Amino acid sequence: MTLVNKTLDTFRLRRKSVFRYPMDPAPRTAVLAACFRQPRLRPNYPVRVFPQGWSEEVSAFAPAAIAAPREQLLKLAAADRPPELTHAAIALESPGDPMLSAVERERLWRAFRVPVFEQIIGPDGELLAAECEAHDGLHIEIPGLPWNGYRLELAACGCGRKTPRLTPVQPAERVRSAAAYAR
Repeated sequence: MTLVNKTLDTFRLRRKSVFRYPMDPAPRTAVLAACFRQPRLRPNYPVRVFPQGWSEEVSAFAPAAIAAPREQLLKLAAADRPPELTHAAIALESPGDPMLSAVERERLWRAFRVPVFEQIIGPDGELLAAECEAHDGLHIEIPGLPWNGYRLELAACGCGRKTPRLTPVQPAERVRSAAAYAR
């Protein structure tokens, strides 16, 4: 590895963001994505990053919530014994990915029995848009986020925030099962 490549790798590692849980305080959360870094300044922060995905180590951590790419969440949901969660399942998406369908949300709800949230994250883990507890679209967290493939909703959200939100282009995708958010 050349000095330039090593320096670039070091720079990339420094640029990784800390995962942001949808609400405060964050419960014991396993983040199954390599694009995040473990916070060093908050040793008691209940969020741990497992860049290799689900493992015995994650199971021993006994998370109350899991944040992972959609495919990994759906795979965990389809397991014979999905993890027992008490707080949330958070689907991590890339910009331009379609939002979770009603069928996918229902599948995650049936497996985990917790609310499902979505977050759009950049390659370095930067939070670009996030779903709130009102589950009415994803609040845009940074200016200039491309919203191709989504519809921009400017009306105030049920959570009280007035920031613009991304919603699915297809109205049928907005139909969400009320049972998916009941506790």
